[in-house]
Amino acid sequence: MELDLDAKELELLTRTLEHRLEDLQREIHHTDRAAFKALLKSDEATLRTLLGKLRTPIAMGM
Repeated sequence: MELDLDAKELELLTRTLEHRLEDLQREIHHTDRAAFKALLKSDEATLRTLLGKLRTPIAMGM
């Protein structure tokens, strides 16, 4: 699957995902239930992967 974004869309999506990642980190810190914490950590890893993919074009000067 390919998604074409202009620079403004890419910036907004990146910022939105970064904010969600911050929220997830707080949730992980405050969660006591192991199963829910594991789910949140999985989501965190996926978000980090997505952000890495989105930042690659930014680093290349897109």
